[in-house]
Amino acid sequence: MTPGRFLRPAILAAAACAVLAPAAIAAPATLILRNADIWTVDTAKPTARAMAIEGNRIVKVGSDKEVMRLKGPDTRVMDLKGAFVLPGLIDSHTHMGNAVEGFFFGIRLVDVNAMPLLAKRLKEAVRDVPAGMWITGYDWASAAASAARKKGDKSFVPFTPSLAEIDRIAPDHPVLLRRYDGEYFMNSKGFEYIRITKDSPDPTNGQYEKDPVTGELTGMLLGSAGPRTADALPPRSRARDLIAARVMLQELNRNGFTSIHDIARVDEISQTKTYRTAVERSTTELSLFTDLRARGELTVRVFPILTLNNWADYKAYGITPGSGDDLIRYGALKTFIDGFLMEKPFANAPKFSGGFTFRFVSEPAMLEDIIGADRLGFDPATHATGDKAQRLLMDWYEEAIRVNPPRDRRFRLVHAWYPSRADVARAGKIGAIADIQPHHLIRELNDLEEKLGPERAEFAFPWRTMVEQGMHVVLSSDWPGSFDRSSVATLNPLENIYYAVTRQRLDGTPDGGFHPEQALTVDEAIRGYTILPAYGTREENIKGTLTEGKLADVVVLDRNIRKIPPREIPKVKIKYTIFDGRVVYTRGADEK
Repeated sequence: MTPGRFLRPAILAAAACAVLAPAAIAAPATLILRNADIWTVDTAKPTARAMAIEGNRIVKVGSDKEVMRLKGPDTRVMDLKGAFVLPGLIDSHTHMGNAVEGFFFGIRLVDVNAMPLLAKRLKEAVRDVPAGMWITGYDWASAAASAARKKGDKSFVPFTPSLAEIDRIAPDHPVLLRRYDGEYFMNSKGFEYIRITKDSPDPTNGQYEKDPVTGELTGMLLGSAGPRTADALPPRSRARDLIAARVMLQELNRNGFTSIHDIARVDEISQTKTYRTAVERSTTELSLFTDLRARGELTVRVFPILTLNNWADYKAYGITPGSGDDLIRYGALKTFIDGFLMEKPFANAPKFSGGFTFRFVSEPAMLEDIIGADRLGFDPATHATGDKAQRLLMDWYEEAIRVNPPRDRRFRLVHAWYPSRADVARAGKIGAIADIQPHHLIRELNDLEEKLGPERAEFAFPWRTMVEQGMHVVLSSDWPGSFDRSSVATLNPLENIYYAVTRQRLDGTPDGGFHPEQALTVDEAIRGYTILPAYGTREENIKGTLTEGKLADVVVLDRNIRKIPPREIPKVKIKYTIFDGRVVYTRGADEK
């Protein structure tokens, strides 16, 4: 491993100046957006009708007349016909590695117990996965089996996929699916790849199920047959991951994103460690992003939030706070405290008050890591979902501030569920960043009051209070969802903005919203997807607003979400995404 591999050394010396220097107005522009409804998110100049881009920088924001003066013979001019323009969106909490793995190994099956829904999910996978590559999915009928068990229904029988239907949908893809109880199903292309026929002998303690009448394979793999087959599938490789990553980048651009803050790791460091548990589960291998950058295929800017435990190791690999370039920049480190660590037991489980996560070593070790990382200038970003966890976290953050030299700190509380009022005030006092996912509230609504009791539930997701107390509230997705694909995150920023401003499900329930006094405004939600996450990475001088001199990252929506009823926001469509001065997504006719 060569120290500094993850940087672009030749440009680092100029980077610090470049991020602050406004681009000179140049003619001709390479791209002009005109006849637009532009909300710049820049308080000095919040609205405009047109914008000129030269290369990868915004060179003029103003009226159509002013901007069109920069038109040259080769300038591309886009008449947006009144469409709404915002800075390129920034998702401040993603797991690209999980999304990549899920591309091949992740048809979501836990809620599937009928052929129509399985067919729908499989068609989506076939659309994206190259022919000849395996498509897999895990634990079909899990939700139905769980519901039957809770009801005491011992007669539950899961459905069996139709081999003929699966073969019709995926004739060119081998497919291997696992049932909730560990049995498997494979299609005919899979049997062809694994070299199994109806005449193949059954493996020890297993069976290739056959139709009792025709003797043909049914697709079901019983007993040891399923795991033995799964062991024959190809291992992960960088070539395979790059195929998936390109599709994931398209998905991010399709949703208007031009930057992400991704939970990541440096594999070369990981290989030197003997962790006691999977502390880096759900982290993306950093070299995936650097490989994409080297190929010129990276269409989002990446702020990798690396593993806090390894804070002392990064300098040897050329990673220091603020290092990197405009495509990949470093500065924050991720750690985990809890899985709902509460001061008092849950209302519906009087003997249970949560606990530390399996990643957590000890309180002294956590304090040592936070102080050490802060001393080097890294900003800790800490997963905390219970009130006791957040109290401890604020103790550690405040201690780091006390013992280390003064500096501009941008500490994060990741998720920030169930805080106490006192700890929100403490977080506001240090100007902490709250990394929230509005769809998490929606996911919790069904049993939130039962779990916490009415009083604690009222303050479970206190976004308005966070803003009022001085916290910086950024919006994000936690995409693609849980590592085991048991829950799926909402990547769509329009949905998340709707949830943030209404605190309602898409169907409008609960009436009036869940404690609507804690809702954000639309403008606050927009800031939470633009300038505030740019602030969180210390890049507010180069992105996050449509300001002359900043990077040309732009998203175009078909309607102005500041001027329509909140219930209409989820229906708004992304028309274009512009990254680094290039149009990387255009909404096609088939997406109307």
